[in-house]
Amino acid sequence: MPPALIQRLILPAITLIILLLAAYVVVMNNANVQDRIVERALQSRLGVAATEFGGDNLEVVFCGVSSPMGQGGAQSCIAVFAGDKFFLVDAGSRSADQTAQLNLPMQRLDGILLTHFHSDHIADLGEMHLASWVRGRPYKLPVFGGPGIKRVVDGFNMAYGQDYTYRTGHHGEKFVPSMHAGMVPVRVTPDSVIYDKDGLQISVITVSHPPITPAYAYRFDYKGRSVLISGDTNKDENLIGAAQNVDVLIHEVLQPDMVNAAVTALKKAGQDDLSKIIHDTLDYHTTPVEAAEAANAAEAQLLVYYHYAPVPQNGLMRRIFMRGVDAIRPEGVLAAQEGTHLRLPVDSKIIEQR
Repeated sequence: MPPALIQRLILPAITLIILLLAAYVVVMNNANVQDRIVERALQSRLGVAATEFGGDNLEVVFCGVSSPMGQGGAQSCIAVFAGDKFFLVDAGSRSADQTAQLNLPMQRLDGILLTHFHSDHIADLGEMHLASWVRGRPYKLPVFGGPGIKRVVDGFNMAYGQDYTYRTGHHGEKFVPSMHAGMVPVRVTPDSVIYDKDGLQISVITVSHPPITPAYAYRFDYKGRSVLISGDTNKDENLIGAAQNVDVLIHEVLQPDMVNAAVTALKKAGQDDLSKIIHDTLDYHTTPVEAAEAANAAEAQLLVYYHYAPVPQNGLMRRIFMRGVDAIRPEGVLAAQEGTHLRLPVDSKIIEQR
């Protein structure tokens, strides 16, 4: 390459590097520039919350897809929007952080539906209460669930009761009114419609997750569009029956090959107790292949996996997770991640992935 050409290529690159370094130095050392950047970023970010979730659609946002000991991921939590209604299904650990990251409009939260009372489905109830209360939720937070829901909600209210008092005492009744502090237990009737307002119908379905009795799935129907969220379950005929012709079936999954590999590794490491506990999970979850069979039997348009056990950490693990699925259901399968956003416009068969 001629020296003149090399010079013409190198000099602009060096100039660009110098300019970038100079800009970096300015940003890192000038408080006014730093403040303007942060302010603009916050304005852009907070503006999304007001406009992104709403309209005449049925929408699903995944704010937690992990299972217990999920290595840092947010545990089970799914946001469902139907017109101006907003519900969460479960509130596992770290899911409140995800609702903030995703700019969910927590002040609009109409209630939390619990599938069952395992820790990875209820751990962030207190944080969800706080996140919605301080943003202006104008009522006590309803929490729906089966037998035992009062005990769970009363326990959180007791644990967080002083926090409620502190917040109001510090910020004032105008901004965090004490009359809206706290959660209210709502016991649901299994295999029935538990909510029917403004075009939204929510049904609760009993599923098999022994020894947890009862454990629930929830189906949302809004103006001809539908989503069913399985909660934790074995492959279950009651769920399949309730999911008939659903637009989106969101199903928990456990990959048995990966679980068995973990069991073996733990035994070799001398962790026999934990090995036994991990092995026990095999008999009360659904494999990806079984979930695909369930979706086919229900004639679901789209099957979405969540609540992974174990959580796939890389491309290899994701490939293992999907073993055998193509042979059962070659299309119409999605593996959700935190932040996956599905929109189902009414009067349509379209499912948008956002």
